[in-house]
Amino acid sequence: MKTPSNPDEQKPADEADAIRIHRMLLEDLDPGEFQRLEQDLLASQGLRERFMRAIRIDMTLRDSDFNHEQSPPVPKGSRWRPISTWVTAIAALLLLAAMVVWRTTPSARTSPASATMNDPGIATLMDVRDCKWADPQTPALDHRFSTGVIDLTAGVALIQFDGGARLALQGPASLEVIGPRVARLRHGNATVRCEQGIYSFSLLTPTSSVLDLGTEFGVAVDSKGAAEVHVLDGAVEVADTLTQFEPSVRLLNVGQTLTLTSTGTEKIITDTTQKWIRDYSTPLDRKAETLPPRLIARDPFPNSLSQSNRFALGTGWGGGWWQASGKGTGDNHYVPAAPLVKRDGTNGLAMVVGWVEVRRKLAVPINPTAPQIVYVGLSMHRLSPELHDANGRLSEATFMFRSSVDPTTVLGMGLSPLNHWVVAEPGGWERSNLPATGNGPYFMVAKIEFNPRGCNKVSIKAFDNSQEVPAREPATWDLVTRRQHTKMTAPLDTIALRVRQSPFKFGELSIGNSWQAVVNPSSAGH
Repeated sequence: MKTPSNPDEQKPADEADAIRIHRMLLEDLDPGEFQRLEQDLLASQGLRERFMRAIRIDMTLRDSDFNHEQSPPVPKGSRWRPISTWVTAIAALLLLAAMVVWRTTPSARTSPASATMNDPGIATLMDVRDCKWADPQTPALDHRFSTGVIDLTAGVALIQFDGGARLALQGPASLEVIGPRVARLRHGNATVRCEQGIYSFSLLTPTSSVLDLGTEFGVAVDSKGAAEVHVLDGAVEVADTLTQFEPSVRLLNVGQTLTLTSTGTEKIITDTTQKWIRDYSTPLDRKAETLPPRLIARDPFPNSLSQSNRFALGTGWGGGWWQASGKGTGDNHYVPAAPLVKRDGTNGLAMVVGWVEVRRKLAVPINPTAPQIVYVGLSMHRLSPELHDANGRLSEATFMFRSSVDPTTVLGMGLSPLNHWVVAEPGGWERSNLPATGNGPYFMVAKIEFNPRGCNKVSIKAFDNSQEVPAREPATWDLVTRRQHTKMTAPLDTIALRVRQSPFKFGELSIGNSWQAVVNPSSAGH
């Protein structure tokens, strides 16, 4: 790669990155732009350092005597024009960060305001464990926090940010809620779990900015402002916020601990004496774990073509399968054929689908506005794994939840033409980092965590015919979504199987309330 002989040759890219970062802080990026920024951050250490600098400047301005009452309001949806020089880019960066302060923090010392119709809030109180609050107005479960300070004198409070992170605050502690992906720990102890992916949350301290690189870390701040950062799982980047314009950025991996004094001196230590709270479960999670396995719907598919009703078998349905789209140009459209070996070792038929979408109604719709966890187990197999189109793409197959009330409401999981596991919804799609292994047949399990307050989360785990499906839910998944899925309100009453380009065969479809329900459906009753 050619190195620019003139430093000015690098300015346009740096300026564009600065604008992108601060448009993100202003919540002004569309889903596609946000996904590209995430990818670029993952690929560029330099961009990550500039990202950390932006957070540091934001924090510095917040701690200064900046008078946000005199700052002009930022028109919603405003766009920034290209900046001609790097000096003016820095000035614009400072102005943007200042306007972030004006927009997100009416007062750094106020308690978080309760959510209103005009301000729905940015974080939710998910669990309280022996909590005592400094504020006499005790927040209840599911309380929505806007920007401001949470003072906890004792106990543990579990807070879910709309950006996807869960934070366990251990009293006595003081936490400032800044945005859906940013908070500041003023003093006390907090642990953060960011299962929804890279660059999803930043925790600020009086001396540093801690940027999550996935997936879990703890931070403790004492009364003098000294901080300790410990990585429990994954990695974090820590930038000091005392250095003017050129902060040091340090990468910490799992098991490492960094101490930072109030003057900015830092040191790696070999052990931590802090007690980190690592239980991020909610009452809903604990209730779900105690519930017996239950099937919402199941179609084992017939054992022979001589059976009556054939593909109208199964329980929990409102009718048989029907073809929901016109015939394509392929030979196979919607036919019951092709023997399939089930997980219990018996032979069964598979429904072969090609170039079309077939649908079936659920007898009891799923309500996406109620917090709940739904599991899907589905066997699927690409019949022609060697068949590619002119562009080298393979065929694709998707399982989808749909709504007959609102055609735009859809959430799908399946195998992409790139041979990756994918999750698709109206705002875009996300695929696994690693391609699927083998040619199948696959048994896919999808876990959907509906969160009407924040964002839904979908996890996928798949097994080929050489792997044994475990009886218990695994600790790791092939794909865990990072996206904030479009919030759904319409009931999900329709199941769809969509195939493009070349045929797939499907069989043994189960929908239930647990891993055991869909993996061992014989143990789950209706």
